[in-house]
Amino acid sequence: MLYPKANRTMSKALLSTGIGLLTFFASEAQNHTISGYVSDLSSKEILIGATIIDDVSGKGASTNSYGFYSLTLPAGNIRIRCQSVGYLTYEKDFNLISDTVLNIPLSQSASELEEIVVIARRHSVNAKHGATDVPIEKIRNTPALFGESDLMKSLQYVPGVQHATEGKSDLTVRGGSPDQNLVLLDGNALYNINHLFGFLSVFNTDALKNVTLYKSAFPARFGGRLSSVIDVNTKDGNKEKIAGSATVGLLAAKFNLEGPVIKDKTSFTLSARRSYADLFMGKIQEWTDEDGNSRDNFYFYDLNAKLHHKFNDKTSFHVMAYKGVDSYKNRMREKDIPGERTHSSTHQDWSWGNTIVAARFNRSLAGNLFMNANLSYNRYAYRTSIEEKFNFIESEKEKSAHNRLRYDSGIRDYTGSLEWEYIPSTRHYVRAGAHFVFHHFRPEVFRLSENVGNAINADYQSPALPSARTHAKETAVYVEDEWTAARPFILNGGVRLSTFHVREKMYAALDPRFSARCLLDGSTSVKAGYSRMRQYIHLLSNNSLLFQTDLWVPVTDKVKPMNSNQYSVGVYKTFNRLFDFSIETYYKTMDNVIEYKDGASFSGSSASWEDKVEAGKGRSYGMELSVEKPSGKLTGSAAYAWAKTERRFERINDGEWFPARFDRRHTANLYLSYRLNRKMDLTIQWTYASGDRMTIPLMVVEAADIPDAWKPGEGLTQFDHRNNYRLPAYHRLDIGMNYTPKKEGARYGVWNFSIYNLYNRMNTFKLYVQTDVEKDAGGKNTYTRRLRKITLFPVLPSLSYTYNF
Repeated sequence: MLYPKANRTMSKALLSTGIGLLTFFASEAQNHTISGYVSDLSSKEILIGATIIDDVSGKGASTNSYGFYSLTLPAGNIRIRCQSVGYLTYEKDFNLISDTVLNIPLSQSASELEEIVVIARRHSVNAKHGATDVPIEKIRNTPALFGESDLMKSLQYVPGVQHATEGKSDLTVRGGSPDQNLVLLDGNALYNINHLFGFLSVFNTDALKNVTLYKSAFPARFGGRLSSVIDVNTKDGNKEKIAGSATVGLLAAKFNLEGPVIKDKTSFTLSARRSYADLFMGKIQEWTDEDGNSRDNFYFYDLNAKLHHKFNDKTSFHVMAYKGVDSYKNRMREKDIPGERTHSSTHQDWSWGNTIVAARFNRSLAGNLFMNANLSYNRYAYRTSIEEKFNFIESEKEKSAHNRLRYDSGIRDYTGSLEWEYIPSTRHYVRAGAHFVFHHFRPEVFRLSENVGNAINADYQSPALPSARTHAKETAVYVEDEWTAARPFILNGGVRLSTFHVREKMYAALDPRFSARCLLDGSTSVKAGYSRMRQYIHLLSNNSLLFQTDLWVPVTDKVKPMNSNQYSVGVYKTFNRLFDFSIETYYKTMDNVIEYKDGASFSGSSASWEDKVEAGKGRSYGMELSVEKPSGKLTGSAAYAWAKTERRFERINDGEWFPARFDRRHTANLYLSYRLNRKMDLTIQWTYASGDRMTIPLMVVEAADIPDAWKPGEGLTQFDHRNNYRLPAYHRLDIGMNYTPKKEGARYGVWNFSIYNLYNRMNTFKLYVQTDVEKDAGGKNTYTRRLRKITLFPVLPSLSYTYNF
């Protein structure tokens, strides 16, 4: 029973609540939502990251990965202004009286139409913390190895990002290893990003539309890796007319073709690239080796294709496919041995690559609700085979024999996801989603077959030797909200719940994410972020110079998932609307990272791999400075990073902290592009990095002369700690030039000339210990050990020609 006083108190509370709700709904009823897509006027290609602002209220929004935006505004007169880099500003005044669909076409600026212009996206004080948009034009115009523009090498000029090895595409980001980077192609994970043994990445720049790198403050929608996310989106295709380009360079040829299937409704894009060294390598080897004892050949290709159909202004359907392959072949023939062996030959074949097929359906369910569904198949495969054939003499009769060893490995993923974006007001941008991945790990399968004699029944084929084929189920659900709080604060908070079920073991994690921005004035902001990440798969790699058999394996009951916690804070400022300056610091801890035990290594088999590694801790911290000039005839950037990364394992290095392999204390990058006139622009880039770490012995104790104990010159080695030696510093200068003789509308040719490693710096690719043997005065052998280095690339000029139509 309620007392009269309590009853009156509750009545007042209910009345106040009711009045508050009525006031809220009344105010909401006076708001209406404008939504739609932003696209290129001439091609109808959707634009990612375009900004839409109402000049009356000052409220704004930006387009998502599918070109969709939603902006809720008070009813009444508004002035919409839409902007995107390289496009003229769109403006529209009207009276907002109801929810409105407004699709915005943007036309390219006059300068873009008349000449080649390298325009970088401004970092701006409003840019997201930890995220960097990489302009496609900058990637295309960056001087590159063999004249091939390369996405991954362009990312190496972002502060906090470093190359893993000389000339290669693998990246290390803020103290992480290359396998800790999540690389997404239209939302699908790539397990191998390398062509040409790692010296070129799998991305054909002609197919790219947008690239965003996240190195901290990760949104909750990303997960599965510890150190970075590289989100790559490809073109949807021109819906108005046929357009494209073709390029011929020293290493490869490529083309891109796009156009309408049904005008303004359905478009396609097709990009292909292939190397052609194999077309003349055979002839060269015939000239240089008349005996024909050895023949080598290599090629790679990649193919991107996409079909985009727009059912109406709210609904779209995409189908994409990617196929990339590398193939290396070696043929050797040994000389005949009279009376013993004839016609002896060995064939060795290597091939590896990715295959992705994905379908995506997205729809605007309401003016402020957007849905995206995705199904995909993803496969990475590696295969090598060695076959030996020979004829031999037995009992004065000639017989034949062959032996064949085949090795297969890879991983297959079947993925389904459903994502929503909800914008209830200009203060909130809510994202939520669910992902499911069925992993099929195939670490390796060995098959051995042999034939001795001439009879068919003499064939023998072994069953597949032990293979740790494993299935795993990975799920994730997430929710995040970007909340514009009381000015000048913008907060982004989210959480990601993930599970991983492998064999009889289930792992689960709840990872929070948080970032905040405080706008101090119109040109200065302070940003901070925290991210917790989890990784359920590991990459096992050998130390081969070229032929790497990299195997992806899941966590087990012995080896737990890796975790990281990263804290970051940065200050961003724009000076006179000409220069963007930023300084960021970070601190990252890692748990359950793995390292090979002393004396252990990976040799191509994952058998008992858990017993060869040790799980431990890692930490990295550093500071990054960047200055960028994004517009004008002279554009460019300068960056410097100081960093330190360490590891600690209970049974390695006596349990003490030691420098990680990729612990580089200093890195510096300079990029400059100057437009001389409408026909010519020049690019200069310079990079510097402290050397990698490796372990070398401090002392070798020679052993007694005991027969069959060990080889001469070997002994017992003593080390003070792991990775105790730093390689020489790495630095290189590249230059490039684009020349456009004549431009007639959309049809024009561009000559590109570049020089890689202009001052011929012989950077260390790998060090090894060489033992020299000399005789002393008494005729006794003496052994001297020296460090020798392998270098790869001297000064390399390149030339290519691109025709656009």
